[in-house]
Amino acid sequence: MSTVSGHGATDGGWTIVVPVKALDRAKSRLARALPASDRRALALAMAADVLRTCVATPGVSRVRAVTSDPDVAALARLLTVEIVPEPVDAPGRPDGDPLNAALTEAIHGVPGPVGVVTADLPELAAPQLARVLTAASRHPHSIVPDHRGAGTTMAFWTGPAGVRVPRFGPDSAARHLSEGGAVPLGGADPSGAAGRDVDTPEDVLALTGRAVGEATAAVLRTPSVSQRAHSAGVSATMVR
Repeated sequence: MSTVSGHGATDGGWTIVVPVKALDRAKSRLARALPASDRRALALAMAADVLRTCVATPGVSRVRAVTSDPDVAALARLLTVEIVPEPVDAPGRPDGDPLNAALTEAIHGVPGPVGVVTADLPELAAPQLARVLTAASRHPHSIVPDHRGAGTTMAFWTGPAGVRVPRFGPDSAARHLSEGGAVPLGGADPSGAAGRDVDTPEDVLALTGRAVGEATAAVLRTPSVSQRAHSAGVSATMVR
């Protein structure tokens, strides 16, 4: 595995892996509301807020970003986060899934508990993630389903390294539960922020009046985004 030295330790704490899609392909479902430049800026801002949250969360010893995007890699270096390159294909993996192959590589051989946290959770703060990690520590494998119930925003493993199988993608929540025996942690974060990913314009609308990370809030308040947001009925968000 090729990584850049960063936020890492071997004291038995959590290793958190954050996959960040290449920014020119990120958040395509927002295309009907935002142009490519604004989608790119929003995706990078949300990733920045999530990475900062992971680094700041008690009990987290190592943070790794899985990405092929140079801007995301530059951000990770600034935050002293390790970088795991996302392969363009997945040789040897039956489903040919490069993301899950990269996640498998990122958690392979890591001592102690490991987790995957998606990069589009702008409301996630360190206290919320800490509560989820506390709940996850009680189970060999657990997940946080997204607010729609079909996807997965977080997956955790505390058991042997050989049984850590990421199953992100379509219907990932059901696959983690049925194929991996995961336990859902929907109630671990009463605020719901751990499951509220942002994929659609409706998800952006739902941020109205909620506390989001500083980088995300800054993008939402830029003239180009705020004008479109205003026309769509999105008011200013709170900065936590």
